[in-house]
Amino acid sequence: MLLRYTVRAQVSATVDFMTSTLPTLSSFRQSYVERDQIEFDRFEDDRRRKRGMAIALIPIGIAMALIVQYTNIIVAIDDADWRYVLGRPNFVNILKLSIAPIVGGGVGMLIASAIATSIVGREGRYLPLVVTAACYSLFMPLLVGLLLPANLFLLDVTGLSVIELSVGDALSAWIWGTPFFVLTYTLTGIKQGLWAGVGAVLIAAAVFRYMGPNSSEFKIGRVTLLMSAAATAVTGVIMFGPLGIFEILFNQFQID
Repeated sequence: MLLRYTVRAQVSATVDFMTSTLPTLSSFRQSYVERDQIEFDRFEDDRRRKRGMAIALIPIGIAMALIVQYTNIIVAIDDADWRYVLGRPNFVNILKLSIAPIVGGGVGMLIASAIATSIVGREGRYLPLVVTAACYSLFMPLLVGLLLPANLFLLDVTGLSVIELSVGDALSAWIWGTPFFVLTYTLTGIKQGLWAGVGAVLIAAAVFRYMGPNSSEFKIGRVTLLMSAAATAVTGVIMFGPLGIFEILFNQFQID
C-alpha cells in the first residue's frame, strides 16, 4: 500500500512538473502577437522614413522647377530677339508664371521620390537619389508642360497676361494647344529636367548626410525645413545673385 501511494505521488509530481514547464496556448499566442507587433513597427518605421524622404525633397523639386522656368523664359527672349543682352527680366512676369513650376515641380519630385523608394528603398547613399533624379527629369517637364497652358489661361481670364486675348480665344488656345505644347515642352525639357534632377539630388545628398532618412535622429519636419532653407538659398542665388553664375546655366539651356 505504501509503495502504491509513493508511485502515485511520483507520477503526480512528474505530471505537475511537465505541465508547468510546457508553454500554454496563451503564451504561444502572446509570442506571435509580440513578434507581429515588432515586424509591424519595423515596417511602419521604414514607411515613415520613406514618406519623410519624399516630403523633404518637395521644396528642392519646386526650387529646381522655378529655376528651369526662369531660365527658359530668358532663353525664349534671347531666341526671339538677336539683339537681346543678357539681364534680369521683369520679376513680376516671372511670378505670374510660377504656379505651373511650383505645382509641377513639387508633385513631380514627390512622384519621383516615391517611385525611387518603392523600387530601391531608402538604403544606400546614392542609388535612391540617382533613381529620383532620373524620374524627376521626366515627370517635371511633363507636369509643368501640362500645367503651363492652364496657368496662361488663368492669366488671360484675370487680365494679368501681357498679351491681350479674349476669353474665347484663350479657352480655345488652352484646349487645342495643350497636347502639342505638352509634347514639345516635355521632349525639349528632358535635358533641363536632368540638370535640375542632378542639382536637386546633390543638394539633397548634402542635407541627408547630416539628417537623412537612415539616421536615427531623422525628423520629417526638421529635415523638410532644412531642405526648404537650402532650396530658397539656391533659388535666390540663381535669380538674384551674380549674373555670371546664371550665365553659365543660361549657356547650357540655350537652344542650339
